[in-house]
Amino acid sequence: MGKKNHGRPPSVTLNFKPVNTLKISLPLIALSSGLYAQPSRPNIVIILADDLGWANVGFHGSPILTPHLDRLAEEGIQLNRFYTAPISSPTRAGLMTGRYPSRLGIRTTVIPPWRDFGLDPEEEILPEILEKAGYPNRAIIGKWHLGHSRKAYHPMANGFTHFYGHLNGAIDYFSHEREKQLDWHNDWESSCDQGYSTDLITDEAVKCIHRYHETPFFLYVAYNAPHTPLQAKPEDIALYTDNIENLPEKERKQALYAAMVTCMDRGIGKILEALRKNGIDQNTLVVFFSDNGAEPNGGGNNLPLKGHKFQEWDGGLRVPALISCPAQFKQNRQIDQITGFVDIVPTIRAVLGIETTPHRPLDGVSILPVLTGAQQQIERDLYLGCGATVNQDYKLILPGKNDNMNLKNAFLAYYPDDARETTNAVADHPQEAARLQKITEQFDAMEPNVKIAPFNEGRKGFVAPHEWKSEKE
Repeated sequence: MGKKNHGRPPSVTLNFKPVNTLKISLPLIALSSGLYAQPSRPNIVIILADDLGWANVGFHGSPILTPHLDRLAEEGIQLNRFYTAPISSPTRAGLMTGRYPSRLGIRTTVIPPWRDFGLDPEEEILPEILEKAGYPNRAIIGKWHLGHSRKAYHPMANGFTHFYGHLNGAIDYFSHEREKQLDWHNDWESSCDQGYSTDLITDEAVKCIHRYHETPFFLYVAYNAPHTPLQAKPEDIALYTDNIENLPEKERKQALYAAMVTCMDRGIGKILEALRKNGIDQNTLVVFFSDNGAEPNGGGNNLPLKGHKFQEWDGGLRVPALISCPAQFKQNRQIDQITGFVDIVPTIRAVLGIETTPHRPLDGVSILPVLTGAQQQIERDLYLGCGATVNQDYKLILPGKNDNMNLKNAFLAYYPDDARETTNAVADHPQEAARLQKITEQFDAMEPNVKIAPFNEGRKGFVAPHEWKSEKE
């Protein structure tokens, strides 16, 4: 038996170097937060990247320049075993509700532009929970991707007091269009603000911090970077190549992707600096993670993890993740607790001491005892969807749930010996395989009242509404 490593993959070295690291600089640290009054309840800032691969951050050994995330990783807590869904909308649904996307009808695909579907308005989502907890300002800045065809699906109809960004995924970074229609909004109205979407998201988030800092607030910053289309600003491209047009296709995508990640990281640095300048960084809960792994052939990298976006291998749904709140948790450490997107809501409820019964049963668990050090580890099984369940030492993937797997039989990973999921351990651990099979099949059998249709259904002949405004209630 090999040395137990709790599933932590070995570091990876990539043959990709930035042109000039001198162009990246960290902002100055603000004066001590003790000079300012802190609210009794922590501010909550959730920062979500889009299609960021495991190997695309400096604190995982990437040559991509991410100095601000690296500093947050050093000063905060690295969540080494953080899992999501392998695609966008399901992760966002689980993040907002604390419930498995399979219960919500949003599991096997995203919500595409041509779909009249969205997150059930009857679900109680995080901003609605925080409204009851006394948070007067609750903003979403960036990508929603949980419904656009009806007003009832809009963020402003679901507990957010401010929305600035886009309803769909995969918008153009410069024109802010999807399906030839402007998809950029300020609350209920269209916004014609000009600029690169990553920068606009950052600037609005910083403005919100300056406006909201005197009372506890919730800020959900959902970057569309580094999701396709691969579009970057010239000054960020120049950090990685001075000949982007003549690079081979693979290297060109890598350079563009890297430039997009660095721009996002710079924005995250500005957000963190705004917290410091307002003297609220010590009492602000900051959570960062990606909605899923990098897509295949999209410029990102999930190594040494196996697989990619769309798959239940770790490369598809085990993502870079950080959490920080100096006033609440011991910082500067790493934890290997199995956790993920559905744990955000119950953990925040625990941080705030909310003891009321949830509107609907939660699937996630609070990892607050591990964050505070009161408990070393919470034993649990985390259902990943589509025939997959993971716990501290094992992950089971049942056959026939994902055609990309090409598995003839159930696959059991035993992480202490095989962090890269290369060897099927069913024969060596039959009892655990059987136990996880029962759990997985139970969750796979869930049937929501309504579920989303296949991705391409209804695509042919679709015409987007003007500026993505819906008249349907």
